[in-house]
Amino acid sequence: MFEDLDELAKGLAENDISRRQAIRWAGYSVAGAALSSMGFAESAEALTRKARRRCRRKGGTPLEKGNCHCAWEAVTCPPATIEPDPNLFTCQNDPTCFCFKTTEGKGFCAQEAGCPPGTCSSSSECPPGWKCAVKTCCDVNPVSVCVPPCGTEELSAGQDGTSGIKGLTPAGLRGA
Repeated sequence: MFEDLDELAKGLAENDISRRQAIRWAGYSVAGAALSSMGFAESAEALTRKARRRCRRKGGTPLEKGNCHCAWEAVTCPPATIEPDPNLFTCQNDPTCFCFKTTEGKGFCAQEAGCPPGTCSSSSECPPGWKCAVKTCCDVNPVSVCVPPCGTEELSAGQDGTSGIKGLTPAGLRGA
């Protein structure tokens, strides 16, 4: 922000920026501050440089859009050690919920579940509510697979009949 104020002051002093432009920028700043104080900050702000740097430092992929902003993407899978450590990318304070990058380039909080059969190239190939996550460890090489949203539990096959992928269902339907 100080860089912008310095540039604004310099532009005004050198007559590179009109007063009208300076007032307009001040108005945008006030509007942005008002929106952020009303709870729109997360949707209105881009990921900060510090947050991107922190994400990269732990081996993640910074994402501007989605319901999480630092995604885990496998570099290596078993039998070797999984890199980076998936436990660094949990969502919603839930140790079984992880931030993945989807094929659409957005962050998605997905439940840790068994690997579904097959791979995907788009979230449109997945059951409703699920997303196609890139570079997961469902094979010895990182692959893209459909992953369920957080709040989903793995069930044994045939218990629900509601799932798009055999054996997986949202936790809320378990007792239904």
